[in-house]
Amino acid sequence: MKVLVVGAGAYVTGRGTEGLGTVLPALAQYTKQHEISEVVVRATRESNAGVVRKAADEINRRLGTRLSVRYEAGVGASDAARGCDCAIVVVPDDEHFSVCAALLESRVHCLVVKPLAPSMDEASKLVALQREHGVHAMVEFHKRLDAQNRIVKRLLDEGRIGRISHVNVTYSQRASVPGQLFRQWAEWSSIFQYLGVHYVDLIHFLTNFRPVRAMAIGCRGVLERQGLDVDDAIMAMVVWASPDDPMQRFVANFTVGWIDPSQSTAESDQRYSIVGATGRFECDQKNRGLQLVAEQTGVRAINPHFSEYLSDQAGGIDFAGYGADSIACFLEDVSRIRAGEARWQDLVECRPSFEQALISTSVVEAVHESLASNGEWKDVASFVRR
Repeated sequence: MKVLVVGAGAYVTGRGTEGLGTVLPALAQYTKQHEISEVVVRATRESNAGVVRKAADEINRRLGTRLSVRYEAGVGASDAARGCDCAIVVVPDDEHFSVCAALLESRVHCLVVKPLAPSMDEASKLVALQREHGVHAMVEFHKRLDAQNRIVKRLLDEGRIGRISHVNVTYSQRASVPGQLFRQWAEWSSIFQYLGVHYVDLIHFLTNFRPVRAMAIGCRGVLERQGLDVDDAIMAMVVWASPDDPMQRFVANFTVGWIDPSQSTAESDQRYSIVGATGRFECDQKNRGLQLVAEQTGVRAINPHFSEYLSDQAGGIDFAGYGADSIACFLEDVSRIRAGEARWQDLVECRPSFEQALISTSVVEAVHESLASNGEWKDVASFVRR
């Protein structure tokens, strides 16, 4: 299998962070059990070549792998996709449509980081292109694979807390994320589009409910003083309805921000609760029970379940966690499709497919419309269309 990676930033190589990213380590780990003939990393700047080479060498050294990684500088995706069996797209939100459209038209199976696209117009066009060209296409909503969330889903399916009344989500990141790491494109996104969308998809995954209406207000000041025209935080309310009984509803409240101090014990502070008629869930997704205290880094809360280097029983190192699992799942799907063991149509309802991602994109769009109209309630397009 030959894999194209479009983008060479933090999630691919760890550029601008203390780590080595998630995508390249996940691909290297995959080669311990499966074959990847080559990974081609495509990005716009020639200067990325050294970053990619250094990251690949260090990842191979740590994991004891021999992943072949080649870097290409260029702006197009379709020419780079020639001869590739699939592609992983890790570019700024506003570039998702153009890159994914070119790949789909080249009949390349595609995995893109969240969100699918900033607007329903672009997202719907990508779904149409995927259907037209008959390829597998997924959004990398890795929270569906987190063991905490999978337990919550099972217990919800069993009716353990009764009919859902309301959901509360709080999710924030350090100010260095928009201020430094993603400064070049932070103004073209929002904290709800960049982070909140994860939990929009998760709520749909956990409950199978559909969003009906949304409203939102934003808070500004900190990032504006740093020269960024973007909200510090967004408070949103989304009404969800059962697809079987539209009158059965619950409300989800989102408080998302990206101005946490650098001294925060983790890059992301995230938790949610689900309250039902006969019980509730409380899910802390930052404090997983593992803490490092060191002179060099201070106090750090480590999430061992996302994507971490873990010692194995033979004295080696594995890269494991639900972040890596999400990428491996896509590669396994592609392998099965190529072998004639599965069809892309069979995976639409059981994966975070482009079609399922219309739900989260529709909420992002409605939230942005509400922000632009001083918190007015807006209908959510996905519910209206269905």
